[in-house]
Amino acid sequence: MTSATLAKKLKPLESPVDNELLRWLYLHLPPRPIKGRKMHHGYSEAVRILMRESGGLDAQNRTAVGQYLSAVIPFIEAYEKKAFPIGLATPEEVLGFLMEQHELSQYDLAKELGGQPVVSQILRGKRRLTREHIERLSKRFGVAPATFYPASTTI
Repeated sequence: MTSATLAKKLKPLESPVDNELLRWLYLHLPPRPIKGRKMHHGYSEAVRILMRESGGLDAQNRTAVGQYLSAVIPFIEAYEKKAFPIGLATPEEVLGFLMEQHELSQYDLAKELGGQPVVSQILRGKRRLTREHIERLSKRFGVAPATFYPASTTI
């Protein structure tokens, strides 16, 4: 079957997109399964921008953004579930994750934690975060101090 034949058979099912913003989003960032980190980053960034900026849009474009997000977010969630399985994370893993998300090196945290060797030891699990470290890190990353305390396995 040729693509022209297939298009002819699908034509009666067509639902025209009457919103220019929605048409642009579907053309340039079509909802589809996410296959890698770069693609995940791109779609996640698009979602952040759309959510941040949609408040300033008229009602028709806000509706279009909502439709697009409802089509894209399930693909982002599916990728994250596979790529970042949820489990109990150690304080060191949490710190490493936050460093990666903020594109920070060990040297970027050296001043707050007492030097690059200390950061390295913490990330390798050779040294524990102190209360002072946790206070500084929670302020830097804008998270609750509890984020850096070991998770309890008991309920």
